[in-house]
Amino acid sequence: MSERDILLALERRAGEKPEFRLSELQKDLAAGQSLEDLAGEVRPQIDRLGLTIRPSDGDYVIGRRAGPLTVDDAGRERQAAFFRNPEVPETIQHLIESYITRKTGKPWDDPAVLDRMQNAILVQKSRYWKEQRVSYRKAYQVLGYLAYHAPVYLVQFEHILWQIIDRGLAKPHMRILDIGTGPGVVPLAVIDLLDRIGSASAEVYAVERSEEHLEAYNALVPAAAAAMGDRVQVKKPTRGDIGEIAAGDLPDRIDIMVFSNVLGELRHMRIEERADLVAALAEQLAPDGTIVVVEPADLANATALRQTVRAIADRGLTIHSPCSFIRGTACNPARCWTFEQKGDIRPPRLMERLAEGKDGYRFVNVDIKYSSALLRKDARVQHAYRVPPGAKFARFSHLHRHVDRTINVVAALMSGNLGDDRTKVYKVCDGTPADPVYVVVPATLRGQNRDALRDIAYGDIVRFHGVLVRFNKDHGAYNLVVLPGTRVEPAA
Repeated sequence: MSERDILLALERRAGEKPEFRLSELQKDLAAGQSLEDLAGEVRPQIDRLGLTIRPSDGDYVIGRRAGPLTVDDAGRERQAAFFRNPEVPETIQHLIESYITRKTGKPWDDPAVLDRMQNAILVQKSRYWKEQRVSYRKAYQVLGYLAYHAPVYLVQFEHILWQIIDRGLAKPHMRILDIGTGPGVVPLAVIDLLDRIGSASAEVYAVERSEEHLEAYNALVPAAAAAMGDRVQVKKPTRGDIGEIAAGDLPDRIDIMVFSNVLGELRHMRIEERADLVAALAEQLAPDGTIVVVEPADLANATALRQTVRAIADRGLTIHSPCSFIRGTACNPARCWTFEQKGDIRPPRLMERLAEGKDGYRFVNVDIKYSSALLRKDARVQHAYRVPPGAKFARFSHLHRHVDRTINVVAALMSGNLGDDRTKVYKVCDGTPADPVYVVVPATLRGQNRDALRDIAYGDIVRFHGVLVRFNKDHGAYNLVVLPGTRVEPAA
């Protein structure tokens, strides 16, 4: 059976109807191998013809490539309502509680079980703040993760996945690979969001090195997906270390490849080595696929993420967001501490029980703050805006020339309000600064400019006409002070 035979058979079937099954093609070709092996053979020709292939009821469905995933108004409202009052869905809470009960042989809220989880959480937090690698080789280390970290990470990834969908980067059927999946928080978020919006399907692949994490994954993720029929196909996770796995050991044509709270754990690797790793694994990405990199919002991890993402871009991928290189120059991320913040989640039952008693606050983790980036193979970016030649906007790299003067600038908004209700502070960037730059709305300012940035989204480009430049010697940073006469407007 030659490539030409496959190509002709695919063309004939695709010309007859918009969708057909691989078993039909198998009969046409008189192919003797399994459907799974045949799927591997036909995939290169499917890509050439602009078709797609997805598993369905023990077979595969081949069809014409659709446009980006669209979500109807009802699905959008359901997801918006979830983000207004985010919490771990009841079904996932129940799965986690049931797993703890099976794993320990005691009720999930047994005092002895809760006590051991509390101890595991305290050890994890201590190692994290000491910038030491956190181990998940023992049962209670994983149970502590499920209780303390997983709720926030689940909702956090739903925010990221919704961004991908909302920006037209997602497909009606997606192949998703979560590298360093842990107990499967990212796949659980995918399942929950797709179930809520009522559209799209996915194949979910995962890589994890910890046996304890994999045990939890296998108990939670397939069970969560089962309620969706065949819309989410959960593949058997691959056991392996991210630093040692080869690209060829992973599935190909991945639409979304996720590194969630993983690269920062590779403390034995330099930034350049982490970038090499991601670039190598990106060989498995579809031509229009997306890489997601996520890390915690603290200074060390968030800054390292920006440095790693910049290094990945140097290896041929494109930073889609949140960074916008509006001056057409590469940035210097050495001091780039920027992150997103979303609304707090409601504590799940397990977290509430852990928080009972003295010092219970140590076991409450509800605020969503994270640093992230999307990268693409196809050079697609969120904002194509570039500062027009000759435009009267000062570069941030030239701010030292304008201290105590009023100037015009254009930049991307790279944070929410880092100050308080009185003095508002926002990080901004135009891709050129060596030192951090912040827009400051002083407590004394009155009028409409107090809320000029309230409705500007993270990563969007803003023009500021008439801001006062100050240099903060204590922090080695520039402040752009908004005045009563300053004009703030989104860039076209």
